[in-house]
Amino acid sequence: MRKIIAVVDDEEKIREIIKSFLHNEGYEVLEAEDGKEAIELADQQAIDLMLLDIMMPNMDGLQALREIRLINRKLPVIMLTAKSEEIDKLLGLEMGADDYMTKPFSMRELAARMRAVLRRSAPDVEAAEVDEIIKRGDIEINLNTYEAFINGETLNLTPTEYKILVTLAQKPGRVYSRLQLLDISMGEAFANYERSIDTHVSNLRKKVEKDPAHPEYIHTVYGMGYRFGDKK
Repeated sequence: MRKIIAVVDDEEKIREIIKSFLHNEGYEVLEAEDGKEAIELADQQAIDLMLLDIMMPNMDGLQALREIRLINRKLPVIMLTAKSEEIDKLLGLEMGADDYMTKPFSMRELAARMRAVLRRSAPDVEAAEVDEIIKRGDIEINLNTYEAFINGETLNLTPTEYKILVTLAQKPGRVYSRLQLLDISMGEAFANYERSIDTHVSNLRKKVEKDPAHPEYIHTVYGMGYRFGDKK
């Protein structure tokens, strides 16, 4: 079955270029020209991944992403923008974006980023065959259904947050460097974005910790990386 990609950009020419390329790559493409239409697509269509521009009229991509995450926490989203400031990247990541690309970009790079995001948003079948359920304290992760819970309540995690949680929870006590977590959750192509892991971990802590400033589960090992507490 062909993957369905939503391309959201107010510039028709850009949408047409991306659409033509993605069609040749075997994807089905849906289009929207502003944030409001993006929200409607996320709410009404079965989408595998959204390419979401930031600078748009009526409602920009960051506002749209905030609303989309209330509708669908699991929809993979790659932000597109002409801006290159670090603050825009951090804002997008904090709101739940899975990746960020600055215009202009090559179609080959876009395809590689999309494959990486789609790959890490899919359930880990091999891991599911080994251990279907991971239980750590009040956290439970079902590797078959690609779901995580805390005290029986569903954790609304982005694909990257889910990958980080699974990686750390599978081996409590083991320290993972930022680069290792980046490679596992986002792929080696993102080596230059090592510090973005800090943002994803911070977002994850807000969802799983009673007091994110004093975490029980996800510990920082200063100068090294992160580890999962020894929760049974």
